[in-house]
Amino acid sequence: MKYLFILSTVLLAFASCVVEEPDLSRYTGSKIDNVEEARNIEVKYTDSSYLVFILKAPLTRRSLEKYAVEEEFPEGLQVTFYDKSGQPRSWLKSDYARRDQVNRKIVIQKNVVLYNDRGQRLEGPELIWDERSKEFHTDRFVKIIDNDKTIYSYGFKANEAFTRYELNSGSGNMHVEEGKGSE
Repeated sequence: MKYLFILSTVLLAFASCVVEEPDLSRYTGSKIDNVEEARNIEVKYTDSSYLVFILKAPLTRRSLEKYAVEEEFPEGLQVTFYDKSGQPRSWLKSDYARRDQVNRKIVIQKNVVLYNDRGQRLEGPELIWDERSKEFHTDRFVKIIDNDKTIYSYGFKANEAFTRYELNSGSGNMHVEEGKGSE
């Protein structure tokens, strides 16, 4: 009888221990598995205690795959690039972007605008930002407005500060000084 009482008590204890899964649906913004969603983000990227850029986006979705992480900015992004003294020097805006975290490349698309504090402005449908080389490039059509002149090109490459750039096949009115290289 004593053993029966102990056995029934143990069985009752195990039967009453039910682990319920919590309802996390109110915390997840996406209906897709392996996707994180965040609104109104601001990312400050520093290197050796220097502010390099600030990225802002109204919405980001991060897909987590087995060997890859991809971030999508379906409502666009805005990036401000800073020099070593902390002054903003160039800005980037677009209506859509997609970042491959493994390869550290961001494909920026739809109404892409890159401009700097010198009054130079690039407009185009797509730009690829290589985070490793700290450069922008594209093989697509771009328009560069430099104060009073406009240059058109298929293909473009520039540094993040947009102070130096190369054109693959440019056209437009350009003034080239002999003996001077780009900075």
